[in-house]
Amino acid sequence: MLTRRIATIALVLLLTVPSMAAARQALEVPASAGPLDLSRRVLRHVEETGQDVAAYVRIRNGTPVADELIAVSCACAQRVELHRIDRSGERPNMVSDAAWSVPARGELAVRPGSPLHFMLIGYDPSVARDGKVRLMLTFREAGSVEADFALTDDSAAAWGAFD
Repeated sequence: MLTRRIATIALVLLLTVPSMAAARQALEVPASAGPLDLSRRVLRHVEETGQDVAAYVRIRNGTPVADELIAVSCACAQRVELHRIDRSGERPNMVSDAAWSVPARGELAVRPGSPLHFMLIGYDPSVARDGKVRLMLTFREAGSVEADFALTDDSAAAWGAFD
């Protein structure tokens, strides 16, 4: 009896896990700027207009040449800043950076829990369509790319769902 249960559970897992991976991939349409691939694009969902919200992305660079993310913009906010949390003082301080490096043959992980995030100042949720908002990311070498960011109530869980 126990062997039959284990076999049933194993079958369910085999059938479910690939489906979960496929579902995750189906949620995110590929986006790239030249050789840079953008994935795990998520934005914290809020209902109220005018709030500041954080967005996250992973940028992979498969080339031997580094690049820089120099700007982010969208129709969904008054402006977007590249924020970094500086914890070197007595209390954390939010710093707005002019650019972030995307290392050669490496990645820039702007992820929940890290010091980095895009801060959408004066966010307007009415611009969202189908649970997404479109941001434009501009790189010094690769140029600009528009990419949809999925709205989520839990950025860390949404980021982790890609694993």
